Amino acid sequence: MAPNEGQPAKANKAQRTVLIGLLVLVVLLVGAYAGMHYTSRPQFCTSCHEIAPQVASWEKGPHKSVECLSCHAAPGNLGYIVRKVSSYKELYLHFTHQVPSQIQWTPHIDACLYCHSGKDSAYPNAKNITLAPGSAPNAPPISHQPMISGNVNCISCHGNVGHATPSGSTPSTPSQ
Repeated sequence: MAPNEGQPAKANKAQRTVLIGLLVLVVLLVGAYAGMHYTSRPQFCTSCHEIAPQVASWEKGPHKSVECLSCHAAPGNLGYIVRKVSSYKELYLHFTHQVPSQIQWTPHIDACLYCHSGKDSAYPNAKNITLAPGSAPNAPPISHQPMISGNVNCISCHGNVGHATPSGSTPSTPSQ
């Protein structure tokens, strides 16, 4: 056998292995992406009975057109991924029957500011708290400068804005 006779076969095998590895990686990434988005839908959330009342109140609230993770995750791709990874704790609590009797909502304040300062192009008609009161159709009725400067937390005034308050009940205090 000549000295270089077996090398083309080895090169083809290595190329084929790399190509198959890349293909598997792409399939896994697409599957993870699709899975993350599928599990972010309210319909998926209601498949666990303990969150159904919160989804029902969201459907009646003023933010019913806003996706769950737009409020319950930090803005951007990293915030989305971090929130999805942290969801494993909730799955663990569900499957080990350790869900707290009172589920506390956890809005992400940066998400409020992202949407309500005109930065989120997905919601162009959202109230823009950076505008002077009455200066535009989407301007707030009162100045929000104290909140913008960090002196007031959004949920101190807007505690149940993401979900309608059930009739006959008082607004709950969110966890912070």
